[in-house]
Amino acid sequence: MISDYHRVFECPLDPAEQGPEFELALTCCRPKPNEAHFLRQQELAAIGLDTRKVLELGVRHKISPLLYCNLRRHPPGTFSNELMDKLAEQHKRNKRRALHALQATHELARAAQGLRLIALKGLDVAARAYGDLAVRHVGDIDILVDPERLDEAITVLEKLKWKSEQPEILLSVNRKILLRKHNHCILIRENFPHMELHWRATFNPFEFPIDDWRALSVSKGANIGIPGLNNEDLVIYLCLHAVRHGWGRLKWLFDLPNVLDKYDINWPQLWQRADQLGAGLVIQQGLLLAQKYCGINLSLEIKSGFRYRMNSFQWKAIYTFQQGPELWMEYPPTRLKLHQWLNRIQTTRSIDALMWYCAIIFYPNIDDYRLLKLPSWLHPLYFPLRPILWSIRQVQIRQARRSKTRDADH
Repeated sequence: MISDYHRVFECPLDPAEQGPEFELALTCCRPKPNEAHFLRQQELAAIGLDTRKVLELGVRHKISPLLYCNLRRHPPGTFSNELMDKLAEQHKRNKRRALHALQATHELARAAQGLRLIALKGLDVAARAYGDLAVRHVGDIDILVDPERLDEAITVLEKLKWKSEQPEILLSVNRKILLRKHNHCILIRENFPHMELHWRATFNPFEFPIDDWRALSVSKGANIGIPGLNNEDLVIYLCLHAVRHGWGRLKWLFDLPNVLDKYDINWPQLWQRADQLGAGLVIQQGLLLAQKYCGINLSLEIKSGFRYRMNSFQWKAIYTFQQGPELWMEYPPTRLKLHQWLNRIQTTRSIDALMWYCAIIFYPNIDDYRLLKLPSWLHPLYFPLRPILWSIRQVQIRQARRSKTRDADH
């Protein structure tokens, strides 16, 4: 019996109020629309849609391939030719990126004999949850490697013509500090999506710790050459990743209903694991958003893990961020960055994770090293200089934001 203590708390805001174009995007949360979504898409088409806004939403939220796969199921003429032609072009481009990403993954799997690699979301989720690599937007290639064998993985990738875009992270002088602050480095290769090579799954080392790499459970359903996380860990990881970015893209939110539709989730095991990680509230926030946006059914088994109420402040911050321009993803306003940080603080129940989020404000990162290059014997100065360097970067960020805003207006 589920008491009121375990009930699902409703989000006080209605995503449909953001306009018919946004509502259309929400009905395209799955690669194949269900009957209710299909009918609503037709109704919205009859009401009238702004083609430009639909296309902008597709780019802003990285869901253009999903939009195309949904809308092409309607009779010709239901949606404007301009809209369908541009979505088809974006879908075709994404398919090429997916094939290049798959090629890179297979090459790495063949070359990295003896190295255990794990695919984080990306192609793994596209293959297992969407059933088509081209349907889910391809941004980058996320690979998790045993941190003790990071150098071996880098060597293998260099032989495959990948080059580090952030060599500072791997330099012996500042390596120890930056490996603690960052969780991945970016590698680039011509004509390929960039690769994020992770030595831990999440930004905060206490959110998703891997105590024993050899005992890490992976999916048996992987079919892209490199295994992925098991079902329960994948749901947790998707929510941890999305909340770190303020749920700013519908792409990350849409992963949840597709994963839950296709995967057999052991919910008691998931909630137990989430409680160990202090991630229970993050999972609840993701599920509540997916219920409100995508209409997923939260069964009693799922609801049994709910413990806390989400407040209107958290929902409003997420809504505001999702409505903002693409520029906000790279240069979010200070107020929204504060909201995201507070939301992350409010949704974690791990003391270690909380302390890390507070301490990391004063911990140097790669931007500090790039802004001020000190000799190795002066590296301890990066810690007391952190507030000054942060202030200088905020001025630079504001200038870059103004410049990009002017370019967008023109």
